[in-house]
Amino acid sequence: MDSPSLDTLSTPAERPSDHRVIWLLIGGAVAVGVAIATTFFIDQRVTAIPLFLPVDEFRIGLNAPFITTPPEVADKMVEVAELTADDIVYDLGCGDGRLVITAALKHGCHGVGIDNDPGLVAEAKANVKLHGVEDLVEIREQDVFTVDLREADVVLMYLLPWMTKRLVSQFQEMPPGSRIVSHDFGIGDIKYIDPDSTHQVPLEGKNETHLVHRWNLPLDVPPRATE
Repeated sequence: MDSPSLDTLSTPAERPSDHRVIWLLIGGAVAVGVAIATTFFIDQRVTAIPLFLPVDEFRIGLNAPFITTPPEVADKMVEVAELTADDIVYDLGCGDGRLVITAALKHGCHGVGIDNDPGLVAEAKANVKLHGVEDLVEIREQDVFTVDLREADVVLMYLLPWMTKRLVSQFQEMPPGSRIVSHDFGIGDIKYIDPDSTHQVPLEGKNETHLVHRWNLPLDVPPRATE
């Protein structure tokens, strides 16, 4: 049996003309191009957001953006702090609570997480419950600049330099022998109050290395700190 011809599949009236086919193909290509360009533009707008935006553009009315601490860095901070079960740990700007929760899980110490973002406070409290450390960890909605650190044995933090500089007077109220451990940033900046130790934390599979700094209390505040 002969194969059916094009004429048997559609009549001339039913078939699009060659010109219509060309225009349909062009129109489809244009539509696909617009969709791709739009997606690319949106992706660029999202991925181009800098790591730290001005406060009025990111977390309005709050002190700093919330950037999560990678698990490897959180583990290293807890290790560098040399925690014991007798320690009371404060996590300033606790975000989702991962630092103070990690400390409690690894060492059984008591912890207090501080953040002034109600949404993150709620998330941190949920994470405390999820990990079963309600008897060890308390989450407070509070501004870090109003926190009494006199009972803190350890402070964990991932705060901007202007914030850590402003906290110096509170840090100096901590008991002698207590420790401050910071992710990436120094106190003021790394030249402001020199850390007692600094540790590098490379992230596996990523081309980046984070820093973990430790200070022993009382802080040795150099003359340049008052300049």
